[in-house]
Amino acid sequence: MFKTRISNKNTTYGIIGLGRFGESLALSLANSGAEFMVIDKDEEKVREMRDYTENAYVVQTLDKKSLSATGIQNCDVAVVCIGEHIDTSILVSMGIKKVIAKARGLEHGEILAKLGAEVVYPEKDMAEDLLTVL
Repeated sequence: MFKTRISNKNTTYGIIGLGRFGESLALSLANSGAEFMVIDKDEEKVREMRDYTENAYVVQTLDKKSLSATGIQNCDVAVVCIGEHIDTSILVSMGIKKVIAKARGLEHGEILAKLGAEVVYPEKDMAEDLLTVL
């Protein structure tokens, strides 16, 4: 499971998608003092994130050209926080060292893993974490 505890302050993060998961991750990174960028198609969500990072971009189409224009290829870690389709192999081919992707289910997770991403299941992972404290 992906932990937001930052062990290396020099690591830069790219977050694609500012839904509940992406926004929570971005705020956790901001609170930890990490350098990060965010990408979303919703202008209002991106505008709100500019309080935490100057690297906040509105991107309508998640293709290689649009993603390259944001500079995400310069991040050490990219986290795909959207459930809809994005070809994570694009991020891997852009030279990003570590790509982490949110999966909608087990089959989706298997596909993401084959494309080279580390896979997280936020709801499942949180439920398992909760069991350790009950």
